[in-house]
Amino acid sequence: VNSSSIIMNCWDCKYQKLGGDSFLGYCLYWERLGKQKKEIPPHVVDKGCKFWRSKIAQKIIEKFDGELIL
Repeated sequence: VNSSSIIMNCWDCKYQKLGGDSFLGYCLYWERLGKQKKEIPPHVVDKGCKFWRSKIAQKIIEKFDGELIL
C-alpha cells in the first residue's frame, strides 16, 4: 500500500465522532491530551490532519491486543 492510495480524511479517522450539534462531527484526539474535543472545520473534514489514524487499523490493534500478527 502506498501513501497515495490511503484516504486520510476525517470521515475515515478513528478520532472523528458524529453527533451532537455538529454536522461534520468532533475530533476526539484532543481528549487524549486532557483537552475538550474540537468541532471539525469544513476546510479540514475532507482533507484530514497530521493526527489522522485509521479506523480499520484501530479495530485490528484492539482485536489483537496491540500485537503485530505476521
